[in-house]
Amino acid sequence: MSLPVENNPFKQEADDYLRKHHILELFEDLCTSICYKQPDNIEEFIVEQLKIKKSQGNLTGIFGEDEIKNVFNLMDLQNSGKISKEKCKEALASLASSEFQVSKLDEHLKSVPAKVDYAQFKELCDKILSIKG
Repeated sequence: MSLPVENNPFKQEADDYLRKHHILELFEDLCTSICYKQPDNIEEFIVEQLKIKKSQGNLTGIFGEDEIKNVFNLMDLQNSGKISKEKCKEALASLASSEFQVSKLDEHLKSVPAKVDYAQFKELCDKILSIKG
């Protein structure tokens, strides 16, 4: 007779270990990077990404200045130079490379004004998603 999955202490121990060491986020980041960049040599790409993460930290983003600007502009359909707090959250979620990053959005957006300009958006990308624009 096997234990139900939610009552399985071995599964819980493994899950706790993966969360403690941010393994799930690491693999989400790697999978997102692979899908976005579509490298010819996936194994070499993964090794290179792991080297970058080792030297720059686990939360290195995969997007740069161009992607940040494009996402902001997509949300600023009226070309006003500002987007609403809701659009800001949507834009940040589209740039997030893991569920962990998405889960932090509400917490970080509490103090954000009702309208966000591009400089503020870039700052949020860096602060929340570790994307340097």
